[in-house]
Amino acid sequence: MNYQIGPWQFISNRCVITSNNLERELDPLLVKLLLHFVNKPQQIVSRQALIESVWQQSYVDDNAINRAISELRKQLAHPTEKAPLLKTHYRKGYSLTVVPEQLTRESVTEKPVNSISDSATDTTNSDDFTAATISKPVPEKNIKTLLAYTLLVITCIFSIVWLVLFYTSEGAGDVVKQVTVNKVASTWNIGSEVHPELSSDKHYLAYTNVEPEQDFNRAFVKRLSDQREVEITYPGFQVSILSWQLNQHAVLLQATNLKQQQCEMVLVDLSQFPIIGDAKLIKKCDLRYTGYAQLDQNGEYVYYTEYKNEQDGSGLYKFDLELQKESIVIPPPGVMYGVIMPRLSHSGNKIAYILSQKGQPFSVFSYDFNTRETKRLFKAKRRTISFAFDWLSNDKGVIVFEDSDLSSITFNENNIIKHTLNVTPAISPYYIAVQSANSLFYSANKTQAFSLIKATDTFGDNPVYEPLYKSDNDDYSIVEVINKAGPAHVFVSERSGSSQLWIAQNGLTKQLSFFNYDDDSSTYKFKGLKVSPNKRRILLIKNKRFSLYDLNTQKFYPLEMLSGRKIESYIWSKNNESIIYIEQLDSKNRVVELNLLTRDTRVIEDIKANKLISDSEGNAYAITLDQLIRLADKQSWPLPKNARKANVYGVSKDYFYYSDSISRIARLNLKEGTVQDTHVDFRPITFEVSSDNEILFTGAKYKDMQIIQISWDE
Repeated sequence: MNYQIGPWQFISNRCVITSNNLERELDPLLVKLLLHFVNKPQQIVSRQALIESVWQQSYVDDNAINRAISELRKQLAHPTEKAPLLKTHYRKGYSLTVVPEQLTRESVTEKPVNSISDSATDTTNSDDFTAATISKPVPEKNIKTLLAYTLLVITCIFSIVWLVLFYTSEGAGDVVKQVTVNKVASTWNIGSEVHPELSSDKHYLAYTNVEPEQDFNRAFVKRLSDQREVEITYPGFQVSILSWQLNQHAVLLQATNLKQQQCEMVLVDLSQFPIIGDAKLIKKCDLRYTGYAQLDQNGEYVYYTEYKNEQDGSGLYKFDLELQKESIVIPPPGVMYGVIMPRLSHSGNKIAYILSQKGQPFSVFSYDFNTRETKRLFKAKRRTISFAFDWLSNDKGVIVFEDSDLSSITFNENNIIKHTLNVTPAISPYYIAVQSANSLFYSANKTQAFSLIKATDTFGDNPVYEPLYKSDNDDYSIVEVINKAGPAHVFVSERSGSSQLWIAQNGLTKQLSFFNYDDDSSTYKFKGLKVSPNKRRILLIKNKRFSLYDLNTQKFYPLEMLSGRKIESYIWSKNNESIIYIEQLDSKNRVVELNLLTRDTRVIEDIKANKLISDSEGNAYAITLDQLIRLADKQSWPLPKNARKANVYGVSKDYFYYSDSISRIARLNLKEGTVQDTHVDFRPITFEVSSDNEILFTGAKYKDMQIIQISWDE
């Protein structure tokens, strides 16, 4: 739909506002914001209404709203208009100062756009889009109303026809065919070899090797014609491969020093291979950066994903190396995890990326730099996260892996065609590098092994880290309990071939559960162990359903009253009879207490929590965007800056603990307000803190694995 807003024509499907010779492109968030004001003519729109309808979140940082309003007001500023088109009403909200007028196609001075595409960054869903297009039109003259409704009917008919054609063309080639592949190991170094990247001319293979014991990253480049290999180093840092510079023999590395909390993107010249050329610093980076980055052919811009605010997810950014200036290509979508793994096409005219939402199937999109058009090329069927996609060499499409299904997607201006192969023997790639239409390199999924670690004196001069109950398979999610025989540890282990509950007590380890699993797609069958304050019952998730395990009866009791609820976090209450959880309801989070005996629920008001934690005595705490709050008396502590970016938390009587899940553990002294932090040689995935500040970790290290080349005939 198109509108006249004062001096501007707003062409929503092109994301632009135009006036005579002026044209300004709006990012998708501003388009959505402006559409909301257009549909509320002469109305004051509150900040809360914007949070719910535009951001679709339960809470948005005030600075994010201020920035968006300020940017939209700036874009709407016009040389002939002295008064702002967007007005602020003190403590009430915002409104447009003019009445928008809906335009007919003939009224639009700009050339209409012929194609329709999905947008990765427009966070409205299809229902929202329909509501926007058929909502009550803005006031206008009767004759224009008639023309508008006529145009609406024509537009709806056109959209329906286009959608039928789009999905017919997209699904026309989606016939799954089974194909047998040839598998050949391509790397042989000791350790975990991951993230293969091929140079644009397909002559060189770069990859990352992770030394398993020290969890140390190294970068290698191999010439495929003679298998000659060199290691690339950067003094004082461990390095991992990010990508090849587009159409150049130079690799972009991520160089990190975890102890010093340093991260740099570095470009290394390999044009004289096997001679390693100079290393050039491209830019500083965030240690929490986990996506991908690539430098364009001329070395002018580097494209990368990064979290600016974890609640908004990651966006796609472009950094101008000459001006040392960052700009947004795809804004953060307002969902975790957001935009990840951007890859430039071989021509450099397009960039493809993955949009990943927590708990939802991922999608692959392409963005055209010339037309600024976004297309969704692929949507996964299962709720898994994968980085396994790459461009075909002719820029006409991409290859995407989902488990053992390999999909080749080709596209042009008018349609998208998908052709799917089911690969046997079954593989599950996490990264791929396409060599040709029927050959690629991959590194496997599930690259890390988990183990249990007990830490004492973690922040002292001589910390001790003791591996517990070592086995050949993954152990994780450990809690301290008490049963009839005394103190013990209960944890999850895959040592018997599947995810089961185990107990370790008095030097013996015993399996507690004996469940059979039909679904092999889940990473964990058991997770989220939370022990009651009296240490006699465990709340956990078994096959995506909440259950209670009683240590005395050694029985599981399903909590059916929690089925179907979107629960973000949960803990026990201090009375051992209730649990407290955060439930997402209508895009808002609410804190609820459930009595397990009476089944009664009570909403805990005035707490906007993102996470719940408890100490060993059962005292409950809520974590907001910037505070730690004790629920019993509402006492609060401001979160340290790094704690706001943390992923894992714990608490004791005197300290609040947090971790980046990379290598750092920190704690806030709740009495003195001081912060200590330390480095550990493993990834702290989860941890539990005892009353004497002993910590039980689930730690992660990379497995020993190779990069595999596969090829097939069709």
